[in-house]
Amino acid sequence: MSAKDLVDLFRWNTKLDIKDRDGKIVTTIYVRLVGDLDYNQAQQYGLLASRKLRKLLKDSNSIEYQAMFFELDERPKEDLIFGTLLAEIANFRDAAVSELGATVDEVKLPDEPTLEDKEKQQEAEEKLPLDKAEKIRKRMEEKSDERKAELEKMSIEEVREIFIESSTNFKCIDEFSTVFKDFCVFAGSYKDKDFKDRMFSNFDAFRNSSPNLKRQLADAYLKLEITGDQLKN
Repeated sequence: MSAKDLVDLFRWNTKLDIKDRDGKIVTTIYVRLVGDLDYNQAQQYGLLASRKLRKLLKDSNSIEYQAMFFELDERPKEDLIFGTLLAEIANFRDAAVSELGATVDEVKLPDEPTLEDKEKQQEAEEKLPLDKAEKIRKRMEEKSDERKAELEKMSIEEVREIFIESSTNFKCIDEFSTVFKDFCVFAGSYKDKDFKDRMFSNFDAFRNSSPNLKRQLADAYLKLEITGDQLKN
């Protein structure tokens, strides 16, 4: 293993001092990014959770359905359309990114560039990420407007069904994401620096632990993920 590999490996784990609400250190936990096995298991837990929730949200007699779609028949059409658009924001963004992902213009130099030409190229390249983000935002707005116009032509009964479907998908995606991230944090938390003794006996023990503890662990794991992404780029 090269020196660079050792440095990279070190960056993918961290020592975390857990503090109480008064800032006092109460314990130390070692956190690392999960490997493929735990990652795949996190996906399975996430899929199971979203599948269970989807089943409940399709049952009009369930508590989850009643809470989610309370007095649905009394909601005006414009409210249903607004709710649908909110639930489909991720769809608009995915479509916009897919369409515009490869459309960022290259900043080219003349054959014999002057120093000023190079300065202008640098300035233009610095603006590219902002320009792309703005293009994506505008395309998302266009997608949303197109969807709104489409929904406005439908009957309220049709819009109501679409609202239920879109809201259900949104909640299930959120449930999958939450459980997936929670499992990664659980599987990446250890009592020892050698990463042999897990901090929690099982996933339920982690999920039932204090919100303050979970927040600190989640923050530490997120920082490792960001570092990992930077190393890959």
